[in-house]
Amino acid sequence: MKFSILVGAVAGVAICATAATAQVCQGDLPFRSHATHVGGSIGLSDNATSFAGGLSRGHAKGWYGGGSVGMLSYDNNGGNSVIVGGGLGYSMPVQARSKWQVCPGGTLSLGFGPSIDVGGNSMKMSSQTITMGASFGTSVAMSRTKNLLPFVSASFGHTRVSAKLNGNSTSADDNYLLIGAGAGFQLTPSLVLRPSMALAAGADLIDDTTFGFGITWALPR
Repeated sequence: MKFSILVGAVAGVAICATAATAQVCQGDLPFRSHATHVGGSIGLSDNATSFAGGLSRGHAKGWYGGGSVGMLSYDNNGGNSVIVGGGLGYSMPVQARSKWQVCPGGTLSLGFGPSIDVGGNSMKMSSQTITMGASFGTSVAMSRTKNLLPFVSASFGHTRVSAKLNGNSTSADDNYLLIGAGAGFQLTPSLVLRPSMALAAGADLIDDTTFGFGITWALPR
């Protein structure tokens, strides 16, 4: 299996993992009324499909964070990986009395697997993806109970994929700029549906486009 397939899919999971660490600046529910959110997401790239679920906690303004666990399925019988991810961010208004929020922060995703048969031996793969950047978003009222939550984001990403076979190991690295955009649809005070898209600019080894869809539910106090 080519490193490009693995690195690209893991980068997609890093994008989807933001569903577990979201705010209005990421097209998601604010923590104003509910401090704890649960969510799920799906990510699609040219070479893989990912599913993840997570939990996040935060304040109306200030620090927030969360974690997620997911499964990554590679196309063409490439196997599966377990992905553990998390993130931390800080929410604040762009300026006084502004409805726009900015959230600097970062995410970390660790991939375990797949194991690939090579000449009767098992080659074990692992991966690490780190992103650091910021997102911008706002809330636009559509009715008394429904809101549109558009957002954009930009972050620097670094991914390393390692392979180990018969005691020998090798790895590949890639650095890139992740540019994301999307919009959450807040259907009730506790429910948001969020389609999104991310482009990996300047990447030599990864899928350049990832499509995602997330759902977030705020737990009652």
